[in-house]
Amino acid sequence: MKDIKIIEKDGMNIVLDVNSGSIHIFDDVSKNTLLKLINTIEITDSAELNSLKEINDLIDEGSLLSHDSGELPKSVNKSLKSICLNVAHICNLACPYCFASGGSYKGDEALMTLEVGRKAIDFLFNNSFGRKIVEVDFFGGEPLLNFQLIKDVVTYGENKAKEFKKSIKWSMTTNGVLLDEKVCEFLQKHNVGTVLSIDGRKQVHDKYRYFKDKSGSYDKVVSNYQSFKEYSDDYVARGTFTKSNLDFYNDVELLKDLGFEHLSMEPVIGGDLTYDDLDDIRESYDILAEKYLDWLVKETPLDFFHFNINLKGGPCIYKRITACGAGFEYLAITPIGDIFPCHQLIENKDYRIGNIMNNSFDNKLSDEFKNINIYTKEKCANCWARFYCSGGCHSNNLKYGGDLSSPDDLSCEIQKIRFETAIYVQAQKLFRELSDKNLKTSDEITKEKIIDMLE
Repeated sequence: MKDIKIIEKDGMNIVLDVNSGSIHIFDDVSKNTLLKLINTIEITDSAELNSLKEINDLIDEGSLLSHDSGELPKSVNKSLKSICLNVAHICNLACPYCFASGGSYKGDEALMTLEVGRKAIDFLFNNSFGRKIVEVDFFGGEPLLNFQLIKDVVTYGENKAKEFKKSIKWSMTTNGVLLDEKVCEFLQKHNVGTVLSIDGRKQVHDKYRYFKDKSGSYDKVVSNYQSFKEYSDDYVARGTFTKSNLDFYNDVELLKDLGFEHLSMEPVIGGDLTYDDLDDIRESYDILAEKYLDWLVKETPLDFFHFNINLKGGPCIYKRITACGAGFEYLAITPIGDIFPCHQLIENKDYRIGNIMNNSFDNKLSDEFKNINIYTKEKCANCWARFYCSGGCHSNNLKYGGDLSSPDDLSCEIQKIRFETAIYVQAQKLFRELSDKNLKTSDEITKEKIIDMLE
């Protein structure tokens, strides 16, 4: 059933209309009626006939069994929007699961110079046609190993933004080891959104995120992060789950107890996860969902990135079809000025697009990425989750699926588990909102009321 997805969880029948993104809560009679309608089975039961009238109303309004045009929207701005500045191809940690060979980039260690940094900023502003806001992400290795360069680039970029009458948004991903008072003050002053890497429990974090001498970094980074949070609320604490912490709901809970309010938990890419782990991963998401819903009632709500799925809107249809925009809207620039479609493809020299120092740029290679979308990915054609994941990460597709347009099957299964859980969480939140409005039990909430809230 490529046009709908029915998620049955905790007694709820959550019906996702794949093409429109509409969500409906059906009782058992309505669900069975819908399935009969889809499978062209005759409907004779009176209750089902009554339900069929309501289902047909949803179909007529375009929020159920809707059709996909199969075409990209026209007149969309495809100019450059953001760049990832790999300011340090070197790291003070040696995480074995790091996509950049433990932060060493296979021996191509280097620090970006100010000349390259300025050229990169110029390149961004000169190619962001029609954009009012541009974005720069500082990345590594560990970007704070080149902190003076970051400060100089920010000063240069903010002056350029005034010249071009644009706004510039800064972000940075750090392992936290070098987050001292001066760094925190700078990040706060210039509104640098920060991704704080921390995997969770001490034994989990230190198993993978260790120094060159194999000693763990947990104690150091937790102390630094606690200080950082006194300066800024513009952060996400990013964890990673591997086979060693398939019970990652415990890691999320620990991070919450440490005072982190904005969290994400990502599966390791190309690591030790296998299909045998899917049941445990699903169980962890189920447990986390119930904990999350409980926290909403009892404590300060947790901002968990992967449950923040928008049932009423979300990304525009263009972004849902094309994903991150790697290769044209988003580019990564190395310390020596080489241009790549994204930071995860930097070690693959076949995907070097050009170099900002000699003004070279391979438009043909950029166009290859521009022309990739869910309609060019055969595996995505019948997948209910295609408008949520947009066909997966290009880099992961290449490494583990064989080419840019072949999503990795295991990654797809993990993503679908997450999306199902996120949709369930949002549906449950809606139930509770309605229950607070003088409705005694969820049994009294009709699907019509749910539908009204979602429209």
